Amino acid sequence: MKFAEALINFLLKKNIKTIFSYPGEQIIELYRELNNSPIKNILVRHEQGAAHMADGYSRITNYVGVCLATGGPGATNLITGIGTAYKDSSSVLAITGRCERKYINKNYFQEIKMDFLNIYKGYLMDKPNLDNLENIFHDCLYSKKPISLNIPQDILKSKIIDSFNKYSEYKEYNDYNKYNNYNKYNNPNKYRHKHAGNNGDSKNSETIKDNIRESIKKIKDKLYNIGNVKKPLILIGQGIYGILPYRDMVKINNILKELDIPIVTTFPARGVINENYKNSLGLIGRRGTIIGNNYLLESDIVISIGASLSYNTLPDGIRESILKKIMPINIEGKINSLEDIKYIFEEINNLKVLNINNKSNIGENSLNNKSNINDNVKNNIMQKLGDYSSKIKEILDNLPEDGIITTDAGNHTVFVSLLKKCIIPRNIISSHGMGTMGFGIPTSIGVKFGCLDYNMDREVISINGDGGFQMNLQELATIEENNLKILMIVMKNNSLNVFGSIKNPNFNKISEAYGIDNVYIEDVYDIGQNIKYYLRNNKPYLMVIECKNEKLPKPSMI
Repeated sequence: MKFAEALINFLLKKNIKTIFSYPGEQIIELYRELNNSPIKNILVRHEQGAAHMADGYSRITNYVGVCLATGGPGATNLITGIGTAYKDSSSVLAITGRCERKYINKNYFQEIKMDFLNIYKGYLMDKPNLDNLENIFHDCLYSKKPISLNIPQDILKSKIIDSFNKYSEYKEYNDYNKYNNYNKYNNPNKYRHKHAGNNGDSKNSETIKDNIRESIKKIKDKLYNIGNVKKPLILIGQGIYGILPYRDMVKINNILKELDIPIVTTFPARGVINENYKNSLGLIGRRGTIIGNNYLLESDIVISIGASLSYNTLPDGIRESILKKIMPINIEGKINSLEDIKYIFEEINNLKVLNINNKSNIGENSLNNKSNINDNVKNNIMQKLGDYSSKIKEILDNLPEDGIITTDAGNHTVFVSLLKKCIIPRNIISSHGMGTMGFGIPTSIGVKFGCLDYNMDREVISINGDGGFQMNLQELATIEENNLKILMIVMKNNSLNVFGSIKNPNFNKISEAYGIDNVYIEDVYDIGQNIKYYLRNNKPYLMVIECKNEKLPKPSMI
């Protein structure tokens, strides 16, 4: 068989269900094989959209998202999406074509050096050899980083022997799809499967436990020097998700809610614990909650799990002082079961023997005062809401609590973050590290396909500014063509934050041109009934909401 066919077979064995692609001369062999395979080949309208879709797909499934583009301009169009996936730790496999090997590094049509895509790692397939594919896929999944796979045109046409039976030992992700189904209305027995690859998983779990034991030992040694700890704090980042399927990600909440130690999170980890729970102090950092940030500053120790400690989480003004209090738990082995999570927090609870305040009293004052503080903060915010933020609040109040919201980059992202309580993992998906405009719409498409492929019963909502919406609005065609039930919202304030004004087209007419139902809204009281209209139907819907410009509130921590 041809290499292109063997590559599709490999992706099928990895249970890749959807690929986001745009065709081109250098990938024509692979594109044809893909169209003839059981994998859904989603035609995007711009390669940047394909990368963002693969990113969104990866974030909601916690698996590998795949995009495909031709060489030259097709590959260069991927770069913003790949950079975004890198900054936010998302497993994206970007497959690109290239001219035949004899023309590489010569002045040939569309031939350029391709290492610009290797932000984390990249591979040139210079021989028709399948042996390295397993390692590439494994690295992409476990590293939570994008990987570029560049394949010359003549390699795709090459005849090879498909010998994938030699990879039967890699069962830990061969059957991943079967174990990543989550639907709150399903019979739970329907997807009760033993996690594939028990041998590999057991070995990995032991490695994780060894790392945790070593981390706990270091924490104990430090605690002996500190003495009595009155204000411990747990900081959780998205690394806690490891390679857990989404159905297990949502169950971490059940473990965390039993803890009396206060918990704060990074932005990507919001929803790992329901933010309405007493022991959740919410997000910390530049846009963190007042109670969470205050507790961070006052804490004796901060036990960090799966957090990269970016400058968004620990800004310059407080960074050095907080880093001195951080006690990380090493989970580099990648968590792959809820038992790993339980073990971590059992070990943390065992720290109480070291004269940490009695468990029932840990953080008692802050936790008991949380509701009062939150009420005061809420009342203060409500008094200060302007036209823009009050319309964001009305949107959030009418959406299902467990909907998945993708945001673009702009004022709306900040207001959504401040006004939304996250109750499940990935409640909000944003471009945290890059602040990429044009992220919202294509990412919502990837999220929607992830929900469909893995049977997740979630509404998908994309909230955008009028600037970012225009950067990838061509993907409305992808939404309409696949009849994706996505609620798209454009906050039309005719402004690019503090940078200047923007002259907007008629977004409703554009939506009509793409065949998508839409509405124009000026009055805040019309928002709720239109969201209800969207929820009743099974089709995409665009809401263009006229709003006045509004200054962002000052960050709660400088």
